[in-house]
Amino acid sequence: MVKMESKYYKTWEEYKADNPEIKESLEPMMAPKLQKYEDMLFNFILSLVL
Repeated sequence: MVKMESKYYKTWEEYKADNPEIKESLEPMMAPKLQKYEDMLFNFILSLVL
C-alpha cells in the first residue's frame, strides 16, 4: 500500500493516533463516516485523472 503524505488528508488510523482523546465508545460511529469521506476523496481524485 502506498502511503500518501498530506497535511490535509489523514486515514482513520492516523486521525485516531493523533487524537487519543477519542473514546472507544464513539469509534463505531465515527469510523464509517471517515471511511465514507476517504472513499469519496479517492473517487474524486480518480475522476480528475480519468
